[in-house]
Amino acid sequence: KEYKSNENLPIAKLYISGLGMYECYLNGSKVSKDIFAPTATDYDKHVNYNTYDVTSLLKNAKNTLGVVLGNGRFFSLRMIGDKAFGIPVIRHFGFPKLLLQMEIKYKNGNKTTVVSDNTWKITTHGPIISNSEYDGEEYNANFELQGWQKNGYNDSTWLNARIVDAPLGKLVAQKNPNIRTMEEIKPVSVTEVDGKYILDMGQNMVGWLAIKLNGKKDRPIKMRFAETSQKNGGLYMANLRWAKVTNIYTPSKDGEFSWCPSCTYQGFRYAEISGISDKPDLNDFTGKVNYDEMKTIGSFETSDDLINQIYKNACWGIKGNYRSFPTDCPQRDDRMPWLGDRATGCLGESFIFDNNLLYAKWLQDIEDSQRENG
Repeated sequence: KEYKSNENLPIAKLYISGLGMYECYLNGSKVSKDIFAPTATDYDKHVNYNTYDVTSLLKNAKNTLGVVLGNGRFFSLRMIGDKAFGIPVIRHFGFPKLLLQMEIKYKNGNKTTVVSDNTWKITTHGPIISNSEYDGEEYNANFELQGWQKNGYNDSTWLNARIVDAPLGKLVAQKNPNIRTMEEIKPVSVTEVDGKYILDMGQNMVGWLAIKLNGKKDRPIKMRFAETSQKNGGLYMANLRWAKVTNIYTPSKDGEFSWCPSCTYQGFRYAEISGISDKPDLNDFTGKVNYDEMKTIGSFETSDDLINQIYKNACWGIKGNYRSFPTDCPQRDDRMPWLGDRATGCLGESFIFDNNLLYAKWLQDIEDSQRENG
């Protein structure tokens, strides 16, 4: 889209709701460090949108907006094991969809508005082959679209976007922060077990495993994740039930590459790496710890090492389950915000984390989920 150059610097604000999750770029730069945005809701009742000041990303004359959409909790690709304790745990709200508006205002009073409409172009033939919160992400570098989010990209083979029905829920401004990468940790060991490499992060964490490895063209590299290991050092997967928790990366050429998923997450201490020839180095991996953006406001320490460790374990368990609502587990085929778990834990958590906005949002989720009888 074009806007007229003006000696008065314009101010640009972006309003966006990409379901189930989005990554938005303006002139090749991400508009925010937020991930898994917007925060998940009962989309039949409420749909969140986010607002960003993107003035600093504007260029004179011509600008390019681009958005990646992931499934999130809006659209699930699997229905196997769709009941836990007799309660449905997976819902389909529709295919991924986008609503976007960017307003560019000038000091002289003029305004330019850019909206998502059927003049936008769309493709489903990008490198992210599949993505699921429970199963993982598959990425094929052969389908990367170099420069697609910058000026001058040739999108002539792409389709025109289609206008679709909005979700049933009311569109509202999101009041709580999104999820972000809040910490990073490094692994403590890597060992070979039955021709595969087992990575130990030294700590159960929730988020992404970023990798820098050497690969062979078209030879998939598979990463599986687990909380614990077996006696032989391999992964213990039985407690994960039907969740596949597997990422797959297919290189487009021989040699070194770097990659990190964007549309999934895993809860894990151990990762199994297969499809590579040489033993990787610990520096080839980074654990990106993701949870709702908030401050750590409290700490606790005693003269007893065991009590200190229990407190540390609790902190990791709490923040690992902040997923725009407080879930009961981040690793298996459940990951649900059961009321009982957090009714007993929310007060104690508030002494450690500034979680007021997270729980205020969750109270709205609870109200949205209530039946007519309360």
